[in-house]
Amino acid sequence: MFNKMIVQEALNRTWILDNNPGLTPKMPTGGQDTVISFLINEIFGGEILKTHMKKGWHFYNRINGERIDFTGLETGRLAENSQFEDLPSTPDETHVYFEQVDYTRFYTGFIRAFEETVGLEKHQTRFSS
Repeated sequence: MFNKMIVQEALNRTWILDNNPGLTPKMPTGGQDTVISFLINEIFGGEILKTHMKKGWHFYNRINGERIDFTGLETGRLAENSQFEDLPSTPDETHVYFEQVDYTRFYTGFIRAFEETVGLEKHQTRFSS
């Protein structure tokens, strides 16, 4: 089940704890959008979409018919009234903007943050015995 608020909280925790210089964007628009859209697609499914911006592509997702953009509005790159083109993209297209080793580290951090956000860590010791 996809809960946008829980995912946003887990992403916030991941970015705060990660500070990985390896995730320095290889694209002019910032790069977090490529990593996040890839991650969301890999874990929760849905589609990866893109919109052309002045400095390059902006990537985001659509899940269950809802456009989900975890980076655009927050970073000020897209205003709430921006026109999204909703052009189809692929994981392969977004993946060219970051290194696999850096993504794996971010992915692991996200899973940990997601578990903490939904409270799974308190259940892990109960079932690990």
